[in-house]
Amino acid sequence: MTPFAVATALMDSLSGRGGEEQAGPVECRVRVPATTTNFGPGFDTFGAALRLYNWIVLRVGGSEPAGPPHPMVQEAAAAYARAAGSSSPPFECTISGDVPCARGLGSSATVRAGVLVGLNEVRGRPLSREQLVALGSELEGHPDNVAAAILGGFTISTGGGQTRVPLGSRLEFVAFVPEMEMETKWARSVLPQAVSLPDAVWNLQRAARIAAAICLRRYEELRGLFEDRWHEPARVERIPGWEQIKKSAYEAGALGFYLSGAGSTLMALADGRGAEVAEAMTRVASSAGLTGSCLQVKAENRGAKAWVRHLPRRVVHGGRKHVS
Repeated sequence: MTPFAVATALMDSLSGRGGEEQAGPVECRVRVPATTTNFGPGFDTFGAALRLYNWIVLRVGGSEPAGPPHPMVQEAAAAYARAAGSSSPPFECTISGDVPCARGLGSSATVRAGVLVGLNEVRGRPLSREQLVALGSELEGHPDNVAAAILGGFTISTGGGQTRVPLGSRLEFVAFVPEMEMETKWARSVLPQAVSLPDAVWNLQRAARIAAAICLRRYEELRGLFEDRWHEPARVERIPGWEQIKKSAYEAGALGFYLSGAGSTLMALADGRGAEVAEAMTRVASSAGLTGSCLQVKAENRGAKAWVRHLPRRVVHGGRKHVS
């Protein structure tokens, strides 16, 4: 049965021998990748999906939800219903996985993207992935995380759309994830509201070269392009040992080093020397009193992926429910 037929069956009741046969619940499991964004000077523009995942599981139909869903889930469902032009049936939602919260790795985007993609799958994909990105971007307030989470690969986003390219397997992301959280609300509150012309030109030049080098897979040209003069300086004041950790990563062979998203994750890019970079970052972070863990991950080029299955149906016989 196709996802659309499954969704349609939820709205219909069929006559069955010996009782009324009701469509069983539909379960949609959505695997959504973590994302790393900004890449230094590419604020609210650059994003990449990582092989680190959260799972969003939607169960539509069946028993009534035990309680109201998380507000983030409710908002995503309401936005999807408006865009699709019809109300969504009640559903249960569970969230699990390995993407840490408030660390600049797109945890909120995984939830919003997972709900949007899941509901869209159950409904037979009436909305395109680009439309889902637009919905998620509105919910997030910026497009970079959602675009990469849904589309995969490396994305360059504007208010009007995205450009996406796959990332090569030789490129490795080395993430030092501190135990300390950094809330997005705070991280945006400290942003300077104005930037000097020389600093604006500095960021623009480097962002343009990062985009070109990644799109052409000339990764060796990335070295030295990740220095930001706008959002990072105010944010990294809260991170002990930032300059020392950055220096150690470059000395160990990193191509780039930046604050992932709003933080607190310190992200390095490596081409074949990820283990050395990870060891150096961990050692220097410990010396600086910054506790955390280091992850080495590759890019996820497929983006969010969904699996839909039709669960056993309920058959009603004289007021009793049976499973068929």
